[in-house]
Amino acid sequence: MKPKVICHMLSSVDGRLIADRFSKPFDGAKQEELYEAYYQIEEKLGPSAWMIGNNTIQVDNGVEIFDYENHPTAKEFKTFIGKRETPKTCIIFDSKGKIIYPDDNINGDNVIAVLGEKVSDEYLSLLREKGISYLFAGEDGYDLNKALETLNTEFGYDELLLDGGGVLNGKFLKAGLLDELSLLIYPGIDGLSGVSSIFEYKGEPGEFPAKGQALELISVKELQDGVVSLLYKFHKI
Repeated sequence: MKPKVICHMLSSVDGRLIADRFSKPFDGAKQEELYEAYYQIEEKLGPSAWMIGNNTIQVDNGVEIFDYENHPTAKEFKTFIGKRETPKTCIIFDSKGKIIYPDDNINGDNVIAVLGEKVSDEYLSLLREKGISYLFAGEDGYDLNKALETLNTEFGYDELLLDGGGVLNGKFLKAGLLDELSLLIYPGIDGLSGVSSIFEYKGEPGEFPAKGQALELISVKELQDGVVSLLYKFHKI
């Protein structure tokens, strides 16, 4: 059994994700004030755990990187349940075991690391010392079905929020594991080719990551300063 997965994102009108690049509001409002709607809706959506990729943590939190290439692979790969003291949990997909966590939490939320089966005993020991939970998602760390099953059966999650970035979103899309898309459109534009967008599946030119899936519009709401909130449900077709 897998948890319900809600992808929750804020983008410019051209689907880009780097908020610092968005054009400014026409009325002089502060950009940060417009972002508040994203967090308010996140609270209303309800899941007590949110999922992100390791690149997002590296960019947003400036963490140190573990020397993962110079340690032998661990001999066994068993789930470890560490500290679970905070109301919410941050689930980080870190297939190679790169992130060195300064504490047992990210932004005040306890961490669950989703790892590949090539990490070292040295890295796993670092996580256990800080009380950081971890689980394994196949050899490459992206067996998403396995990860979701473990998050349900061993950690008890029925619903999860997927906060990206675009590459992780793309992997969930390709795997057909998204149930809903909560999308906030910021009234501004990026415009530059190649900037990360909502879904960034790294596949071959002939692949169609959304094949067999369709979106049903559930609701549309205009929020403050021209921000628009859209909620879609995914259907298999």
